[in-house]
Amino acid sequence: MSHLEYRRQGLHVLYGFALVFLHYHNILNEGIILGIILGGIGMSILVKRRKLSPIRRVLKIFERDKHLNDFPGRGPLFFTIGSYLSLILFEPNIAYAGIMILTVGDASSNIIGRHFGRIKTRLNPKKNIEGNLAGIILAIPFAYYFFPHIYALAAASTVGMFLEIPNLKIFGFEIDDNLIIPIGASFTLTLFA
Repeated sequence: MSHLEYRRQGLHVLYGFALVFLHYHNILNEGIILGIILGGIGMSILVKRRKLSPIRRVLKIFERDKHLNDFPGRGPLFFTIGSYLSLILFEPNIAYAGIMILTVGDASSNIIGRHFGRIKTRLNPKKNIEGNLAGIILAIPFAYYFFPHIYALAAASTVGMFLEIPNLKIFGFEIDDNLIIPIGASFTLTLFA
């Protein structure tokens, strides 16, 4: 696994914990998060047009070349949009648990899958069963803090990690898993609430 992937997943985890912590302590609210989304979209457009080369250099530390050229800041932007939608659609503790499933489950499935993965999934040969199982198991204790129901969290983590597997496309545009994991996991938790 490359240093880039470690940096990407490290940022993914730090960002998720920071977002939940700041919202939980009323430092961030939905209005500020929406502002971050709009600012992120604007920044992505400017970076793509090569207008913000210092930000492009920072993104290059954490971004795959394909995403840097096609859609700079794609991962954090979709992470923020998925978290924002979870926060406005679901009660806070359910949304926080869903965001924790994204934060820990997605990152650990990537890292563990790349190191120990042997059994490829049928939906996406780039993903493997071992990584997804690790994502399910490791996400539960972090989400448990906000939603202390182990069976519900097992179901929500499973749904979240299942949504991580396929490359979903709508009108030829790939839907980032950072968008759908927290929503799918949070929706699943509402069925148990």
